[in-house]
Amino acid sequence: METSATEAYLYSWKNPKKLLFGSGQYDYVFMCLPQWPWCRREKLKPPPFFALNEMLPVCLAAIMGLQHALAMVGGLITPPLLIGQTQPDIEITQYFIAGSLIVSGVCTIVHVLRIRFPGTRYYYGTGIISVIGTSFTFVNPVIQSIGIMRGQGISFGDAYGKILGTLLVCCWWSVALSFMPPRMLKRVFPPIVTGVTIFLIGASLITAGIQNWGGGAYCAQYDHGLPAKKYSSCLVPGPPNNSTMVPGTCFAAPVQVSCSGNGNVKLPYGSQQYLGLGLVVFVCLVVIELFGSPFMKNAEVIIALLFGYFIAAVTKYHGQSFISLDNIHVARSITFLWVHTFNIGFYWPAIMPFLVGFTITTVEAIGDISATEEASGLDTEGVEHRQRLQGGLLGDGCNSFFAALCTALPNTTFAQNNGVIVLSRCASRSAGIACGVWLILFGVLAKIGGWVTTIPNCVLGGMTTFLFANVAVSGIKVATHDGLPRRSRFILAVSIGLGLGVTLVPDFIANNFWGANHHSQGLNSFRNAVVLVLSNGFSIGCLSAVALNLLLPYEQSTEMQNVSYVPGGVHPVDPNGKVMDPDFEVTKADMQPAKTEAMLRGTEDHMDDSARGTSTLHRISVNDHRSPGPAGKGLNGANAV
Repeated sequence: METSATEAYLYSWKNPKKLLFGSGQYDYVFMCLPQWPWCRREKLKPPPFFALNEMLPVCLAAIMGLQHALAMVGGLITPPLLIGQTQPDIEITQYFIAGSLIVSGVCTIVHVLRIRFPGTRYYYGTGIISVIGTSFTFVNPVIQSIGIMRGQGISFGDAYGKILGTLLVCCWWSVALSFMPPRMLKRVFPPIVTGVTIFLIGASLITAGIQNWGGGAYCAQYDHGLPAKKYSSCLVPGPPNNSTMVPGTCFAAPVQVSCSGNGNVKLPYGSQQYLGLGLVVFVCLVVIELFGSPFMKNAEVIIALLFGYFIAAVTKYHGQSFISLDNIHVARSITFLWVHTFNIGFYWPAIMPFLVGFTITTVEAIGDISATEEASGLDTEGVEHRQRLQGGLLGDGCNSFFAALCTALPNTTFAQNNGVIVLSRCASRSAGIACGVWLILFGVLAKIGGWVTTIPNCVLGGMTTFLFANVAVSGIKVATHDGLPRRSRFILAVSIGLGLGVTLVPDFIANNFWGANHHSQGLNSFRNAVVLVLSNGFSIGCLSAVALNLLLPYEQSTEMQNVSYVPGGVHPVDPNGKVMDPDFEVTKADMQPAKTEAMLRGTEDHMDDSARGTSTLHRISVNDHRSPGPAGKGLNGANAV
């Protein structure tokens, strides 16, 4: 923190009004004023830029921090909600939501403040507005692992405890990566590898969003009804107290499943009522993007969710409401970490997916931190940049360890808040600290978690589908950052083919690829680990992308040229440089090897003179048989550039 800023802040305590609201240099109207997208008037003057170490007045810091908190709260509540849907106890789900908010707030404050380890050159945290939130990367592996353990007769509490224990061990891989040079990480995990992995993560999560949009994940799985059951004998209904038992085999007809989780309304999956409420959220997102103020655009996810919730609250279906407030009534007024605890265990089949997940979040954090520096007006090169990267990566690993101790999923740096920095023109760490305080407050007030669990699945699905699609789009942006030469296209095709394939058809490997051996517990565990990796889209996609990136050689040129094509009017030359066709002549200046090659290939040489040391020929027309120009000129008298 700069001394002048600190002195000014301490001096402001003598003026409470200035301490709370500042000196009037910030335009609050700018952040809240709606915009007309087709207006041709001059652009509004942006507010002043607040630098990294500039102290903000309390009111402005609270507003900026709330803006960051609202921008990320939609993404924060989604992973614990999806994990909570794997068990029936609504109180556990509320606790997961509260724990995620509290842990994210604490880690954000520490990350923004940045701590230096005494006697070393290493830091904990970035010292910039790097907000921390629950990672989407681990949602699918956790749900799959819990499903396998539940199928083996393990209770949800014990299964989740095994997940936490495995995360406590695997997160140290992320800590180890923080001490590696960023260039080495980028060499093994270039944008093509991290991009395709992020895309596959988003693609797999979109499935969960669409399932909730249609009414819920369970009824989506059995939208054609529960499977028919086979019975060894049949009971044929008859008059009262006169049913008849018929020998032989019979089958019960499939049972139609109605979706729960949408208040008191229970309809089949994909009903128009569910789809309509989810569409309301989507339409609201589009309207905010068109007409919303900068503040509204930063918080468009939570605003669209609230609007969809409002429409669901005032809408009824045959007298039944889409929202039930029972969860709010039974929720605690105040909660904190460790209200619910789980027996720590270890589930080693999940090691490989978790290691892949921590690797991806580490490499992704490098880009997120660099983007935050750029948005904050800081250098993205040099010693300070490397120190921020090291502190941020180390912080992500340690934060994930702390999160697992607090019964939450791993944390990582959130990227969407960079847009808040750009639009608000506020890079002050005061806003980051205020964001952490808001998140802790949201988590401690347990009624907020209770309210989140009352959101209908269809409304939540409309929001999360957009949110997860943004994750996939981010992956596409990263993968195409350096263009798509033939080598990258090949890696992309193989990785997406495998990763997206098993995402769309989960049973491709899960069932009959490797049968369970009930006589060997160790072999069964190894089999579960292999199946878990191969049936997880982003795991198999990432592993295949890494392998191909290390094996495939880089190509020298990516331009497509027809080597057998010789344009009209251009003739081959002999080793002495003499034109073989006497009817065609070239000047001495055009006899340079580089020119001759360019003429034979009929292509333009766009390289700089200083880089090539030769002149550049303009492309010769196929039908151009005119004689060369004067000496020192190119063909047709054009100056050789």
